[in-house]
Amino acid sequence: MAHDPFPDAASVAPATAPPAERPSPRFNLDLIFSLGVAVMLAALIAIYTTGFGAVTPISQSITAQAAATNVGTDPSDNAVSPPAGTPLIIHVRQDGTGDFTTIQAAVDHAVSGQIILIAPGVYHEAVRVKGAAKSHLTLRGMDRTGVILDGNMGNGTYLPDGVYVGVDDHGTPANDVVIENMTARYYVGNGFYWNGVHGYRGSYLTAYDNGDYGIYAFASTRGQFDHDLASGSPDSGIYIGQCFPCDALVTHVISENSALGYSGTNAGGNLVLRDSIWRYNGTGIAPNTLVTEKLYPQHQVTIVDNLVYANNNEQVPFKALEYPPFGSGIVSAGGVDNLIAQNVVEGQENFGIMVVGNIDQYPDTGAYSLWTPHGVTVRDNTITGSGIADLALLLPAGPDNCFSGNHATRTLPALLQQTNACGTIGARLTGGDLGAFMQLFSRFVNASSWSNARATGLLTRWQTFPAPTEAQPGMPGDLTAPVRPIFTESWTSGSYADLGIADPHATNSTKAVASVGLTSLFAILLGFYSYLLPIALYAAWVGIALWDLARRDDMKSGARYGWMAAVVGIPILGAIAYYILGKSSLTRGFRWMMVGGSLAIWLVATGVLMWASSL
Repeated sequence: MAHDPFPDAASVAPATAPPAERPSPRFNLDLIFSLGVAVMLAALIAIYTTGFGAVTPISQSITAQAAATNVGTDPSDNAVSPPAGTPLIIHVRQDGTGDFTTIQAAVDHAVSGQIILIAPGVYHEAVRVKGAAKSHLTLRGMDRTGVILDGNMGNGTYLPDGVYVGVDDHGTPANDVVIENMTARYYVGNGFYWNGVHGYRGSYLTAYDNGDYGIYAFASTRGQFDHDLASGSPDSGIYIGQCFPCDALVTHVISENSALGYSGTNAGGNLVLRDSIWRYNGTGIAPNTLVTEKLYPQHQVTIVDNLVYANNNEQVPFKALEYPPFGSGIVSAGGVDNLIAQNVVEGQENFGIMVVGNIDQYPDTGAYSLWTPHGVTVRDNTITGSGIADLALLLPAGPDNCFSGNHATRTLPALLQQTNACGTIGARLTGGDLGAFMQLFSRFVNASSWSNARATGLLTRWQTFPAPTEAQPGMPGDLTAPVRPIFTESWTSGSYADLGIADPHATNSTKAVASVGLTSLFAILLGFYSYLLPIALYAAWVGIALWDLARRDDMKSGARYGWMAAVVGIPILGAIAYYILGKSSLTRGFRWMMVGGSLAIWLVATGVLMWASSL
């Protein structure tokens, strides 16, 4: 067959195939994402390690040394001598061999600078020291356990206060009055009480089974409580309130078997609690903010080097509103810029150290106020054997609460010493643990629901509460020696071991663990349930929403990415909005059950646990 030199074009195959289309360059999104995550992690590490963005709250500078420097010296702190020709000592003896047979008669006769030396005996009187003419008096017992002021007059009648030091009818205060080496019991008010004075001291005092406070300073400044024992009060054994700066030192005291070991409403500023033992109370140490007293909020108290243990005593006298923090060692309630450092806290049924807000009601308007804690520093404490948590920051909390260097096993929220470490930007975050708050709130509900009969019964336990059994040391030295100044103890050194009471847990191979009863078990469940379940539900909402978006082929990319950003970027409401408005492929019944039904179950279960834990 002849070769056709002009073949049909349609029948001729091309010599080579046309070149393939060159792919356009693409970004490696996985690499970019990985690099972005690495950069963010590096930035976070740098921020935490360098302290970038952190602030230094005042609480980190209010050490005992700083308080001592700030308080300094004041001429009024020194003792004064009585006028020439006036004897230094007035003797009180019930047998008639002294100058007077009653303490009040001696006070009425005394002038500034004199010592009223009181012989052993039971004195059924309410002593009043009022006015500037009685400033610089010293009331001194000759025997701490033998000189007893007793407010029980029989037939159910009780005197108001053992010794009251304050202003007279002209408004002038009795400043710099010292009370030493005696006991007060069975007063419907307080054992020893300073009100509105400048300069006070209570040394080697015992106050037990009184109807309000044991040893009490209110609206008073420049004072010292030392080597005292307080027990059996329905409020607190030792109280300093409504002062700033207080310029006060509490040291080498024992406070036990009261609703609160220490309470300090709206008190702070060069106020140091140190080297003392707080045990067997309902709650150990509890500075707090309340609008029922002036100078709120409470701020700048220094709590250092104390031994706090076994404050789980339900048999003590109680006022209703002292019950909610029960089973806690140290509580900062609505306080600002407090320092809690180098304390040993052991065997608490609920919380070792707790930083929490406080709710109070204005007496004139009835409006409620919520005081959130901020600027509180908790560092270098040893906390063991707490039933719920050794360290707790409760919702709602303000910024700059920090926790570092504490020996603690359990914290709420978890990893508290990492998320809120002192000197890091994390401490600036607000928040706190909802579950722990609910546990505390359940006891508030419990106390608020007490019948009048129950409340009265718990309040009046002080009238029959057992007296302390451990012998307490009397005031050393010559009891006829001249008056000592207001401040006699060190602000910066000492130890609770000086009190001669061994830590009952220190010799054990394992530290104390508070027993947990059924009510406390419900409280623990309430804490975990109310805290963890909302987090799990929120994680489920976000996870299921993102899974549903990932398989939505009917949705354009822009809409999909927009909903993803809303679900992730808008807490809680973003996921709920997607389930309602995003035309999810999930069935309507499933969506309503997952959001509304799960929330309803959580609320019902939380309510039941609150009821159970408040029984």
